[in-house]
Amino acid sequence: MNEIIKRKARKWAKAINPLYLVALLPLISCSDFDDYNEVKPEATEAGKLTLWENIQKNSQLSNFASLIKQAGFDEELNSKSYYTVWAPLDGSYDASAFSQLDNNSLLKQFVYNHVAAYSHHATGNMTTQPENVLMLNDKTYSMAGASPYTFDEVTIQEANLPNSNGLLHILNGVATYYPNMYEYLMDNTLSGSKSLDSLRAYFKHYETTYLDEEASVVGPIVNGVQTYVDSVMVTENALTDMLNAAFEVEDSSYTFLMPTNAAWIEAYERIKPYYNYIPTTVAQGFVSEGTSVNIGADVTINIDPAYWQDSIVKRFITNSLVYSNKDAYNQWVEGASTAYGSDTLRSTTRGKFSNPNEILANANDKVKMSNGFVRIADKLVFHPWESYAPERVVSAANSTNQARILTGREQTLSYVSPDPEIEDFNYIWVEPTGPYAKPELDLYLNNVLSTTYNIYCVFMPNEVDALPNRVIFELNYCDADGKLQNHQFLDEDEAHLAEFTELAGTFSQSLPDNATNATTYRAFSNDPTKVDTLFIGQFTFPVSYAGLSTENICPNIKISSPFTVFNRDVMAHFTRDLRIAAIILRPVELDEFEESNKQ
Repeated sequence: MNEIIKRKARKWAKAINPLYLVALLPLISCSDFDDYNEVKPEATEAGKLTLWENIQKNSQLSNFASLIKQAGFDEELNSKSYYTVWAPLDGSYDASAFSQLDNNSLLKQFVYNHVAAYSHHATGNMTTQPENVLMLNDKTYSMAGASPYTFDEVTIQEANLPNSNGLLHILNGVATYYPNMYEYLMDNTLSGSKSLDSLRAYFKHYETTYLDEEASVVGPIVNGVQTYVDSVMVTENALTDMLNAAFEVEDSSYTFLMPTNAAWIEAYERIKPYYNYIPTTVAQGFVSEGTSVNIGADVTINIDPAYWQDSIVKRFITNSLVYSNKDAYNQWVEGASTAYGSDTLRSTTRGKFSNPNEILANANDKVKMSNGFVRIADKLVFHPWESYAPERVVSAANSTNQARILTGREQTLSYVSPDPEIEDFNYIWVEPTGPYAKPELDLYLNNVLSTTYNIYCVFMPNEVDALPNRVIFELNYCDADGKLQNHQFLDEDEAHLAEFTELAGTFSQSLPDNATNATTYRAFSNDPTKVDTLFIGQFTFPVSYAGLSTENICPNIKISSPFTVFNRDVMAHFTRDLRIAAIILRPVELDEFEESNKQ
């Protein structure tokens, strides 16, 4: 028994519930099976012959018989196994082209493409209810119409010819073989002049092949090792699972962007700088001591930077390439109507892309597959912030993001937004532990990339005394040489400086001169009457931290006040409480894009 037939038999056997068969047996007579698999009394003499014998005797099927013989499937059609065969007439197809294929390809692309297990009659009116027939190569074709019938939209010249081991239909042409997406990608002869070697090599890296012992035919034990008379090898690919894409399933439906080598290399070089790793990355450490968390020894991680960069860049390229045509966001791509419109694509990894027309315009070469369409992409034009360089929102209320809270009692509170387009969210309130306590909040910034961000802090309204904060932000990060560095953000708005300088002039307790104490005068103030997203500044991280979350290997940002708590004038104008929802790191490309597209 051949590999595909054995696999199908095993799959069908497993699909049948034994309890269901027990319940059904009293309702089934022996004649039911006789009618299904044996020659009926009114059958002609041809009905007493096997499929192979009848195909051989038919002078109009000589090419078909020759190809079956070449593929080595003649004995199977002469056996007791029961099949339905759709045999193409001589002259209705180019038989010589199929004869040039190697035997495995001939079997899969031609012979199995015209043979199905069990009986499939063309009967009655099948126009409105066609039968979808699963072939031996796992492809599915539709048998439809009402005398004449069609198979894969090819006219059936003669239907329902009985044989001792099956049913024969004569076709006026061939059923067109379409590879599935995985077959297409792995066969470098199918894409013509469009080379897909880079994408193919990456998928091949995740491919494994193993012996299916259950489906294989056991042979003798030789030198203590089990041998097999007929070995069935199964190939699986872990990457298709990671992409949530069942390319090998014939009844699935996808759009798969396959980048050419040039497109792959261009995308790789464009993304690579965002994932600049170094051998040893350092971060500030924090240690718990009793009820407090203090700054401890620096923590480090050692990695192979080239391996990390190569692996992550390739994953981000492939994460954006596959779309289920059954996803409501994507149904418009193949012409189906959907309530979601046509302004978004959603990948099988749940990424959403807001420039679908631009993406598809760079993938004009569309090739039909058995499970969807491949689009050969000459360039990948995903927005960075929607794929490989996303915005980072670090929630202050999420305890895993908190490096430490110093001299403050914390509460997590909920904000119910009055705007229905803005989701409700949580924020943290850090309250001083005493009259002379000055809270400090340190947050981890996980998975930051080696790129430039505009950094924002989201302050919540102060409904108690309506006083603003006066705070500074200090960033601890690793430089390109693996050294821990500190950067302090200052408010560069000259109008804000003038406002505070004027206010400081009214204080009875003088402050240091602003020329020598920039931190005091260049600290940030928020608007306590609203949710205030305050721009802190722009910063370029020299190295990437993506994936280095072990032991919190990442930058951290400290939010604190530059004032002494003994300055009554300052304390009368500003609050020590911290009400913070998040730190936001927006890639500069995103802010620039939104600014340029303002109406």
